[in-house]
Amino acid sequence: MNQTFNFHRFGLVLKLHLTEHIKSYLLGAGLLFGLLIAMLLPNAVRIRAFSTNVYQNHGILFGLFFCGASAWFASESFRVVSTPLRGIPYLSLPASQLEKYLVAFLMLILFIPVFLGVFYAVEGICFSIINPRLPASSPKYELLNPIGPYMDPFLKYLTYITPFFFFVGSIFFVRLPFVKTGALAITLLIVTVAFINDFIIQLLFPERDHYGFTLFQEVSFTQDGRWYSVELAGTSKWIINAILLLMIPTLWYIAYVRFKEKEL
Repeated sequence: MNQTFNFHRFGLVLKLHLTEHIKSYLLGAGLLFGLLIAMLLPNAVRIRAFSTNVYQNHGILFGLFFCGASAWFASESFRVVSTPLRGIPYLSLPASQLEKYLVAFLMLILFIPVFLGVFYAVEGICFSIINPRLPASSPKYELLNPIGPYMDPFLKYLTYITPFFFFVGSIFFVRLPFVKTGALAITLLIVTVAFINDFIIQLLFPERDHYGFTLFQEVSFTQDGRWYSVELAGTSKWIINAILLLMIPTLWYIAYVRFKEKEL
């Protein structure tokens, strides 16, 4: 098969994929809508005053729901090649490796605006119920800014990397990719946070009363009843941010290389 990328062939493979999976995608979006309604609406009907705690709660729910839903969705990306019975016909399609890979990758990218649309539709419904009951002089609730100050920095980064980490897991693990990738993610998180990052913090700031941190970027602690916060700055901060951001295209490349191996 000619491995030169062709837009027409890519369109045909994409059309085939959507034909086979569009019902599942619509059902998944409907389920997500129902779960968000169940989580946000009961609290919305009780709110009668403006509070930034609402944004903080929504920020946490946004991060948790996005990580959970994107992890599950990404884990299904390469299910079609998980067994020879299903994989051989798919890998034998007259399309290049890159075209087939880009279909799965595009579906994962499209998950992001779909999730945002569902989340903001639910949040908009909730705020349309809350805002008319607020006093005239009170600020009104607006849709959550996903990169704003009410999103926890660590949870924010998890929303960036989770779908692509599970994207790689879906091609590496033949059986139960969601469970196995999740177990690996939790293990890496514990090792990174509880051992490496915490070890560095205690090495630099020993004998403090309480620690809080953003992974490899910031540490907060109390000492003698006073609160201190130390952040990276300048070149060090730029290097750490660059490393964290480069992890995402690195995962894309790893998934592509592994997918090419499947066709060998």
